[in-house]
Amino acid sequence: MKRFIFRLQKVMELRKWRERFSQQKLSKAQHDRETARKELQESLTDVSNQHENQKQRINSGIKAGDALAEARYTQRLLKEAALREREVEHCELAVEEHRDDLVEKSRERKILEKLRERQLNEHSVEAGRREQKSMDDDAARRHHNILAGKVNSGS
Repeated sequence: MKRFIFRLQKVMELRKWRERFSQQKLSKAQHDRETARKELQESLTDVSNQHENQKQRINSGIKAGDALAEARYTQRLLKEAALREREVEHCELAVEEHRDDLVEKSRERKILEKLRERQLNEHSVEAGRREQKSMDDDAARRHHNILAGKVNSGS
């Protein structure tokens, strides 16, 4: 029986490689998103702590220059938190893009796998037909030889 050869095997391997690469990019994007979320949470905690410290210092009496410095520091913390929030949003978009890319790469690979499976089934059916034909021919030849032997011995 002839061995099955899938002519698009190299293409399928390339698509599998692309899918794995896409999965790695998605994993990295998810990791970056989680890191950005943690940094945002830390920034929000810093802002909250600064507000509490500022309230306590105002209640205990603070100089105008110190109050102004505290306000500037609070503003800087707020800007940093806003920057990190935009970074989280950017990471969310990147994760979605990579997820869509991975879905597309998986679909492309699955199409080739189904084609390979279909061709393998067709090859197996055809090989079965050839084998059955060969067995039928052998049986017919034996039967013919048996009949030819009876005819020759009967004369």
